[in-house]
Amino acid sequence: HKFNRIHYTLRKTYNLIFMKAIIQKEYGGVDKLTLEEVEKPLISKNQILVEVHTANVSIGDMRVNTLDIPLPFIPIFKIIFGFKGPRNQIRGITGSGVVSEIGNNVKEYKVGEKIYFINSLKAGCLAEYVVLNKKSIIAKIPENISFNESAPLAFGAMSALHFVNKSTIQKDDQVLIYGASGSVGSYALQLAKYYGAIVTAVCSEKNHKIMKQIGADYVIDYHNTDFTKGNKKYDYVFDSVMKTKKNDVKKVLSPNGKYKTTKTPTSEKIEKLKTINQIIKKGKLTTVIDKVYEFQHYKEAHEHVYSKHKTGNVLIKIIWLTKINIFVMKDLVERYKETKNLIRYLTQCGFSIDFLNDEIWL
Repeated sequence: HKFNRIHYTLRKTYNLIFMKAIIQKEYGGVDKLTLEEVEKPLISKNQILVEVHTANVSIGDMRVNTLDIPLPFIPIFKIIFGFKGPRNQIRGITGSGVVSEIGNNVKEYKVGEKIYFINSLKAGCLAEYVVLNKKSIIAKIPENISFNESAPLAFGAMSALHFVNKSTIQKDDQVLIYGASGSVGSYALQLAKYYGAIVTAVCSEKNHKIMKQIGADYVIDYHNTDFTKGNKKYDYVFDSVMKTKKNDVKKVLSPNGKYKTTKTPTSEKIEKLKTINQIIKKGKLTTVIDKVYEFQHYKEAHEHVYSKHKTGNVLIKIIWLTKINIFVMKDLVERYKETKNLIRYLTQCGFSIDFLNDEIWL
């Protein structure tokens, strides 16, 4: 009887009703973020419930959370996202996970499938569960990559593909990627190589080694060299961090050269994710990961991104990282002599268990 009561309490309290989520009620810095317990969402007939494994913290998250956008666009931005703070308070716009439940009208996905996704307007990825619509921008995770590697794809890789694709890059084009060590930049570099370009990566010297590893033919340290004052001409210059000026870049463009920057809005389409998956399956696109943080270290993760000095992607591991301290009294252990059965049962309920002296951490 007492054993069943333990089962009921644990399952009801920590699986069926509540979940952990990162909340932001006002625009601002990391101090505005809190880790709270909220109700686990229910889904309708056209929705999908996803158990989040990894959430990506991107520059896109930073711009929304901190209002880091040009002053003239702030009024329109607030109409879209919320006036005093984000309208959707559970933050996080990209991630990866497993389909946990599907509505009756959802035929595209099955329970148990591994997916990655972007939820730009509604956010909600920095939580143990997120609700997506069957028409959301979702793709199945290729078998040759992990949850961590797939979590940033729908933001970084899809943004890069918008600018660097088979229509913009020709074989043997001289391409320069400015801000090549960021999320969008590192994917853009690899895509340019995939489409046959000769690529120059501009970033800090500390990142030159990894740029070479993912395909850069040449590297430039922007601290020491201004590429716009050089003699080399480029067929395509892509600024992934909005730091260059068109008039300066014009000096190093070839006669038919083009200049693009992430100041231009991008579009989110499932077809782009399908293209990305095809390239990944060929082993031609990898995710550069700076650091993976545990869920409870969410503030450090955001500080890392807000510093604007990350390399590639910063991730937060969501699943299995919320732990509850259970003190096991001696008389309880004596009462349940088959302690292994109890531990096995709790594991089956979905808890990760470590033994520390006389305590069990769930």
